[in-house]
Amino acid sequence: MSNDLQSPLDHLKSLAERTLGSEAIGTGPAEIRSWRGFTFSVDRWNFVFPFSGGFEILTEREIQPIPWAVRWVRGITNVRGEVHTVVDFAEFLGLDGVASPRSATLFKLPDESLKSALMLESRVNLRAFPEFMERVQDADVPALLMPAVSVILADDEKEWVVLDAGKLCQMPEFVSIARATATLH
Repeated sequence: MSNDLQSPLDHLKSLAERTLGSEAIGTGPAEIRSWRGFTFSVDRWNFVFPFSGGFEILTEREIQPIPWAVRWVRGITNVRGEVHTVVDFAEFLGLDGVASPRSATLFKLPDESLKSALMLESRVNLRAFPEFMERVQDADVPALLMPAVSVILADDEKEWVVLDAGKLCQMPEFVSIARATATLH
């Protein structure tokens, strides 16, 4: 079939085959399987939440403080009439928090019972990962996060800490936001 008679979709497919090769677009014998995830960085760590519904980048910037909350809870925000707790993820990990909340990214987690959003210094991106990446056994991951880590993967550039949002939202350290107070006797 000549280029003049090809449908626009067929034309794009042939361009992709010429540019990427037939194996890269899944038409050849070695189809590459992949999964997608939301990626972001905190300090030296690269995190991934596997793609699913319920994650959302929030545009709302009005955050109301919560009295007597732990330091890493920046406050609450209204998301379409529902109150969400805003967690500075870097501070939760024991690092310096987000320097400028106005330029931070608010990333809503999908756990509807907890209703929380992470405040991040970095942008959140959607990235494809090959299904069979190297698994890393001994990675420098914050011990606090280990109950929420599904796996640690490595590619040529970076190590990726794959987090389970459901497990993160069930961690007692993440759920308990009240500041501990000293009891006087």
